Amino acid sequence: MSSPRPLHVTFVCSGNICRSPMGHVILTRLIDDARLSDRVTVSSSGTGDWHVGEPADPRTVAVLEANGFDGSTHRARVFSAAHFDDADLVLASDSGHVRHLRRLARTPEHQDKIRLVREFDPAAVAAGTLETDDPWFGDEEGFLRCFAEVEAACKGILEHVRGRLEMEHG
Repeated sequence: MSSPRPLHVTFVCSGNICRSPMGHVILTRLIDDARLSDRVTVSSSGTGDWHVGEPADPRTVAVLEANGFDGSTHRARVFSAAHFDDADLVLASDSGHVRHLRRLARTPEHQDKIRLVREFDPAAVAAGTLETDDPWFGDEEGFLRCFAEVEAACKGILEHVRGRLEMEHG
């Protein structure tokens, strides 16, 4: 009997150079640390194609590095409707991304895969602040805040993924 295909989690932001690469890098480490890398794949992309092929914003790479993560190999790509076929969980950074993704979704099943990243952070849910602000226009403080928000959400995403794996794959 063949093993089931890995669960695929993908992060989406505007250009795939700030918020979504943070999620991609952080969750990948958490998945590796949990010894689930054979059962879960992580990716990221943007809603726009402005930065396709480019590395993450240097400020993203710097804040990741300062927190012990390596974002240096990231290259931006754009999310297309076809990505829904392979993704199990499509994590949008803000409500604008959710609207964009809903327009791309061809089926109700595709729409059901779309969630906001911060929905998985109980503190963000309690505070009613589910959007991850775009740090690109700001200074280092914005990137530090973004990292903290995404890291907190990734811990909840890991728990969600563990629950799904138990339900779906035993």
